Amino acid sequence: MDAPEARLLGGYVRLFFCWLELVQAPRTMLRGFWVVFLLSCIALPGVLPDQITSDGDIVECVDKFRQPAFENPLLKYHKLQDVPSEIPKMIGTQKGKRQTQEAYVSTTKCPDGAIPILLSGHAKNRTQPETKDYHSGHEYAIVSYEDNTKLYGTKAVLNVWDPAIEEGAAEMSLAQIWIASGDYETADLNTIEVGWQVLPQMYNDIRPRLFLFWTGNTYRSGCYNVRCSGFIQTSGSIVVGGPIAPVSSLGGIQTELTVFVWKDRKSGNWWLSLGVSIVGYWPAELFTTLADHAAYVQWGGEILNKQPLGRHTTTQMGSGHFPDEGFGRSGYFRNLEYVDYNNRLESVPVQKLGIIVTNPDCYKVKHLFSDDWKTQFYYGGPGFTHSGATLALASRSLFFVVVVLLFLIV
Repeated sequence: MDAPEARLLGGYVRLFFCWLELVQAPRTMLRGFWVVFLLSCIALPGVLPDQITSDGDIVECVDKFRQPAFENPLLKYHKLQDVPSEIPKMIGTQKGKRQTQEAYVSTTKCPDGAIPILLSGHAKNRTQPETKDYHSGHEYAIVSYEDNTKLYGTKAVLNVWDPAIEEGAAEMSLAQIWIASGDYETADLNTIEVGWQVLPQMYNDIRPRLFLFWTGNTYRSGCYNVRCSGFIQTSGSIVVGGPIAPVSSLGGIQTELTVFVWKDRKSGNWWLSLGVSIVGYWPAELFTTLADHAAYVQWGGEILNKQPLGRHTTTQMGSGHFPDEGFGRSGYFRNLEYVDYNNRLESVPVQKLGIIVTNPDCYKVKHLFSDDWKTQFYYGGPGFTHSGATLALASRSLFFVVVVLLFLIV
């Protein structure tokens, strides 16, 4: 029995005993008094009345000490940390002359001491590639930083889009940050993941939504968002799993989400902030190889290709346009930074970025550096297109003709 079912069963039991008390109560008491008594009696412990978010979703407000994170056996003796002990020293950034604006994350207003939990978007596990070679239908266009340096967090600005998902294919498209240590081969991969995703199968819509994920054992288990055990939310207003708006427009204003994850040097917990708002943290007890530091950080896009109709999916990544189209047309990450041993943010050296592109016919990456946005990259693509398939077929045909001619000449 999972936590929501247990709370519902507990509610029925409490309702029964409340009814017994009510029928035995003196009839001379005012009816209004007993109505109030009954409502307070059947209220589930730790669960407050549902709220409507700024985007129209429904959330339940849960006592922060009773949130699902604490159902994890690893957190049996964990003491909730209300605020980080310190925040890494920032780097001054320049906005530049390009038209951008900060995106809004869905919010609500829970009572003091409570946190919001979205009533949809429940998933405990995330399908992942089985090997480090990124198989199993997941395709990537990402950059990676690994320089034999202990890493204690990262900060970046993510461009927000609403990529199209192939209809009926149960696929996804996302842009995210990975903080990781360990490896597939040794089965000790730990990751912390944050970003936005379009995942109709989970949320029943095609809007980009804030998502969190973690695993402490190479994706054999883990947890999405906050409806299952792991991430501890401290914000009483930010809705994890809620929509992000507005989205960027092709050739128009670009919307962005600033994501910052860092390790608290005193508690060992990994904290998350979005813009200027602190959301919560991943407790240190969840991890093994990430318990002390991260070995590498990655940023970029990912899609799931289930090869509908026997061909590559049309699911888009980023804006659905290739990186060469640049600002206003292609998705991007900018101001890539990492937290060093001295708890300072440092700009990621662009020349030390590795590139991982698993299907360059459909999705690509292009990294660069500028004075205002420092280390940055454009990424994404349209997925399967008839024009791309025709071009590929023509190229193969031309190659075959050339080989035949060479054979005849020789």
